[in-house]
Amino acid sequence: MTTRVKAHKIGAQGHRWLASLIEDHPDWLARELDTDYGIDMEAELTEQGVRGEILKLQIKSAETVERCHKGVKAVIERKYLEYAQSCRYPVIFVVVDLTTKDSWYIWLQDWILNYRSIHGRLNEKQDSWTHWIPADQTMTKGLDIQLKAIARWEGEIQLILSLIDSLRSAASMHNAEAMSVLINLIAISAPNVADTSVDIIIKEALRLGERLRATHEGNIIADQLFKLVRQYGARISLSTVSEMVLRGESYSRTGLAALGILYDEHPEHIASLGLPIKFVNTNPDVAYYCAFREAYPEIHSTNIMVNPDGFTYAGLRYVQPDMYWDKYANRGPSALLDYLVQDSN
Repeated sequence: MTTRVKAHKIGAQGHRWLASLIEDHPDWLARELDTDYGIDMEAELTEQGVRGEILKLQIKSAETVERCHKGVKAVIERKYLEYAQSCRYPVIFVVVDLTTKDSWYIWLQDWILNYRSIHGRLNEKQDSWTHWIPADQTMTKGLDIQLKAIARWEGEIQLILSLIDSLRSAASMHNAEAMSVLINLIAISAPNVADTSVDIIIKEALRLGERLRATHEGNIIADQLFKLVRQYGARISLSTVSEMVLRGESYSRTGLAALGILYDEHPEHIASLGLPIKFVNTNPDVAYYCAFREAYPEIHSTNIMVNPDGFTYAGLRYVQPDMYWDKYANRGPSALLDYLVQDSN
């Protein structure tokens, strides 16, 4: 028997066993799904009738699951986390041990929020994450209590997810008042993951593209972005800064203005990211700006008389144009990048 055929057989056995476990419970029904959609099964709560209280289940089965004092080993692939972030239903990752006929679960949206509160955004270069599930967090126990609460959207995590989802809608509609209210509510309800708001605003800024400047909707998004980096800049990650500033081989003027605010108000944190070295190969112009700000932290982005003349980095230097203060007043920090030349020395 080939390895692939054996893996499929183990997977099918795990699905059948888990479906039977759910169906045998008086308050749940199981529904198999087409695996092409990335979710193996639905579990629907029927305790008070069929009311659309559904969990999406992703199942990983093994003949013997690895266990130790830390719990039960689960390897969560990126594709499942990405699906969970976009899904309106709770997504439950289930590990099945066919030998002992046991199973354990992780609520993926909850896992993502907890991860972000400690580590920030998911590492874009990482394909999977290992998590040790507490040994007593079994599906059998969960079907009796906790999974019921999750399916009914009871608790703080569901509130946070609802607020984040509403913020996405408000951002896509460019509703400044709604965005401000929702961002404040997220900050109150989940201060450790409130920088999620930054990501949502950045994604909307990316969608607007060239319309971000000199348009009503662009100004609304830019204003919210500036407020957010002021408020949560001390927690912003390298990947978030990159997404905010870089546009292929070029850069966003609005994103660079937000970067200037970060250097103004959170200089120690932003300097700790090592941006000059990180950007030197992808965008030397932006790397030059970061190096200049870190070399002269006392010069803020609000200073329209700033003049980096004599400062060199990444083989670049600044040549001051006529009426440079007027250009800086209109373009912000990006005006400095417009007049960089190769250093011949």
